Amino acid sequence: MKLRNLPILLFIFMTTCIFGAITLHSQELQFGLDFQVGAAQGEFKDQLDNRPGIGMGGMVGYRFGQTPLMLGIDMGFMNFGKETREEPLSSTIPDLRVEVENSYNLFHGDVLFRLIPAPMTVRPFLDGLFGFNYFFTETVLRERGGIGSDDDIIRDTNFKDTAMSYGFGAGVQFRIFSDDGTNDENGSNFPYSINIHLMSRYMVGREAEYLREGSIIRENGDVTYDVINSTTDLLYFKLGLVVNL
Repeated sequence: MKLRNLPILLFIFMTTCIFGAITLHSQELQFGLDFQVGAAQGEFKDQLDNRPGIGMGGMVGYRFGQTPLMLGIDMGFMNFGKETREEPLSSTIPDLRVEVENSYNLFHGDVLFRLIPAPMTVRPFLDGLFGFNYFFTETVLRERGGIGSDDDIIRDTNFKDTAMSYGFGAGVQFRIFSDDGTNDENGSNFPYSINIHLMSRYMVGREAEYLREGSIIRENGDVTYDVINSTTDLLYFKLGLVVNL
């Protein structure tokens, strides 16, 4: 087994444990979706020329009984840049041109330990996290302009690496709507609330190999990669919605 696969295997194991606990008990569940911006730190910041990552994230969490401890899973996708160009489909068909796009991406998955009080209008919280960062560069070939230009013809991941990460964060949830379930015409008694979710998070990332804009070098029909190796610390800012059951 390759060591770089260990973080993913640990993540799967912890996910199984969490959802096993949820089936045994049920006190409070949260489901969240957020917009996130990642600011690279340290060596990572220098290599990316201070370019931010932009993407989406989501979480599911379970609070144990009347305790302030919530255990969950937090995942997200971020893009750190794209390069788009037009090329002939082949040397023998130079009059048929296509669009080629290179994208530099990050997927993260973390086990979430959250300290959060019982439901209230304003709920501050503290987070501790452990998981992995999966860096991957994709090349996509698609039609150029016109109808169907968003349909991929060919998609390939041409470089990838995985590194462990851990960190901490803090945030607050503001309740904007709630329903105690007593007015449900079907009598299902299904209480829930909707909350705005604001938070920041600092994640310490171990060393990883990855590509950035300009790392793919094409010359005389050949391609080479200028691979970067550095630590991958990230400061996240998140804004989203959380449904509380």
